[in-house]
Amino acid sequence: MAMSFRAKMITGIVLIEGLFLLAILMSSLGILSQSRKQALVTRAASDARLFATAAAHALVSDDIGALQRIVRQVLRNRGVTYAAAWDGDGRLLAHAGRNTVGAHTYQAVASVAVDKTSYGKVEIEVADRGFGPILEQAGRRIIVIALGEMLLTGLIFWIFGRYLMRQIAAIEAGTARIAQGEFGFQLPVTGGDELARMVAGFNGMSTQLKALQEEAAREHQQVLAANEQLKERIHERTEALAVANRELEYLAMHDPLTGLPNRILLQDRLLQVIRAGRREAASFALMILDIDGFKDVNDSLGHQAGDHLLQEVATRLVSRLRQSDTAVRLGGDEFAILLPGVAHGAGAEKVARKLLRTLEEPVVLGDRRVSVTASCGVALFPAHGDEVGVLLRHADRAMYEAKRGRRGFLVFAPAMDEEGDNRLRLQVDLEQAIGHGDLVLHYQPTIDLVTGKISGAEALVRWQHPVLGMLPPAQFVPLAERTHLMGPLTFYVLRLAATQARAWAEQARPLPIAVNVSAVNLDDNEFVESVGRILQDAGVASELIELEVTETALMRDPERAQAAIQALSELGVRVAIDDFGTGYSSMTYLRKLAVAKIKIDKSFVMDMGVSRNDSVIVRSIVDLGHSLGLKVVGEGVETAEAMAVLASLGCDYAQGFHLARPMDAPAFDRWRQEHA
Repeated sequence: MAMSFRAKMITGIVLIEGLFLLAILMSSLGILSQSRKQALVTRAASDARLFATAAAHALVSDDIGALQRIVRQVLRNRGVTYAAAWDGDGRLLAHAGRNTVGAHTYQAVASVAVDKTSYGKVEIEVADRGFGPILEQAGRRIIVIALGEMLLTGLIFWIFGRYLMRQIAAIEAGTARIAQGEFGFQLPVTGGDELARMVAGFNGMSTQLKALQEEAAREHQQVLAANEQLKERIHERTEALAVANRELEYLAMHDPLTGLPNRILLQDRLLQVIRAGRREAASFALMILDIDGFKDVNDSLGHQAGDHLLQEVATRLVSRLRQSDTAVRLGGDEFAILLPGVAHGAGAEKVARKLLRTLEEPVVLGDRRVSVTASCGVALFPAHGDEVGVLLRHADRAMYEAKRGRRGFLVFAPAMDEEGDNRLRLQVDLEQAIGHGDLVLHYQPTIDLVTGKISGAEALVRWQHPVLGMLPPAQFVPLAERTHLMGPLTFYVLRLAATQARAWAEQARPLPIAVNVSAVNLDDNEFVESVGRILQDAGVASELIELEVTETALMRDPERAQAAIQALSELGVRVAIDDFGTGYSSMTYLRKLAVAKIKIDKSFVMDMGVSRNDSVIVRSIVDLGHSLGLKVVGEGVETAEAMAVLASLGCDYAQGFHLARPMDAPAFDRWRQEHA
């Protein structure tokens, strides 16, 4: 059982007090013993000197009997236990008593001298036999006194400890109650000493803790209420965030205009079906569909009509697909369709034909009914690729080839990939060729069918490719129209033509030169300004340059084309309509255009000899042009018969291989001299 604090305190104090008292008493006994010893030594020395004085006569006279009597007389003194006398030679002459050496025996020796002459010595021993019992008795008394002192001290401290422990016990009990969470109680305060003040301070602490407990309880209730409100708000916010996250996820994965999945979601689903296809050896088809002429709808009817058309296309695509299929808007007028389980081109073609027929049904856009056509390309997994990027690229290549060949639908073939790479390389080479001046112009003359004289020349661009050789415009102009190179190419050709026109004018042989212009050029708001700047820089008269625009390009955006032609006419540049008869322009529209000439498409001229209908068409175009005050040119004249027919129909000019093939400038000059 552990000793209590009070017992420890009393025991410790009693032991310390007793040991301290015992040390004091033992020290006193030591001092007493040392003083007694010193007194005996002093006495022995004094007695020895008296003994030497008394024995001096006997030693001098050598009276042994007298010396013996003196020795016995010395022995009778209190405490002397031994006495002896020696002559000068060291012989023992007389002695008495017993020579013993002990703890309480003290020895003293004195020399016997007369007139400073030594006759011997005497010795005595003094014993303090009665002092030992006295010391023992004093020691026993000291122990008794120490024990009594310890008991008295213990009693005093027991009484004090009882008071102290009562206060400490009260504080201990109070501390235990506080530890159990019981605050506000008061301990009894006895007296006014430090312990009492400590108890009073403890009571004050208990009161403050009670107040703090009550305050904490109130705050806890407030916190609980706030927590409930916070939980409710967090729940509301969590639900709102979940809804917002779902909406954001939907917006991130879907096209906001059509509601279809977007490219990001397509890539994710493609990755999933590719993984499933690798595990299960399953196939699927990826189709990319691009709307034909969508830019014309945007330009002529506005972007709102274009958006409505895209929404209608999306609705129609989804309506004709299976639930397992995925229709995606990639961007602009391009869509993608994922067809799981379609393993062959025949199955993909069946789906594509069905979708294309669905899209061909007219769409009402405002007050117009527009027929929609599209071009589709298909890539099959795993035959045409087993990666997302590869399948998308191959399907896009197939779509592009279908659009270029106006075939509606094509399944990817490896040769397309090579053609695509070749086109990309050709595009890079073309951009460098324009920058380095590697393009040249050939000129094809136009003949006046009335006078037979040369009336002008058409500039036809050629590209002297370092690897592929001389390339005609059909191999790179369409590439420029699909990229950003059409503007630089047109302006490059125009500069060369303007420079040549100025050279012929300086040679006093001025001749108008016609330059072909693309629909892409007419879409450029700064095109007319650029033409004027080029002519000014070349120092050539504007009437020596003629721009040819196809009828199809004019009908793509009639209002923009009309404005551009009017601006060119005000600049002094004449404009001709090329490939006339293929664009279905109306009489009313032609009357609004500030053009000077129309050129009959060569397909009608070349077949006049074998097709009566083509002859009728050519006659109608000639009559139409003349009725509008326009000059008419027949293109594609390859035989004398065709030239004669054109002349008989009243056509103004002729152009074709029968007259001359396109030539570079030196060859053209020689031909011109020969046919002057």
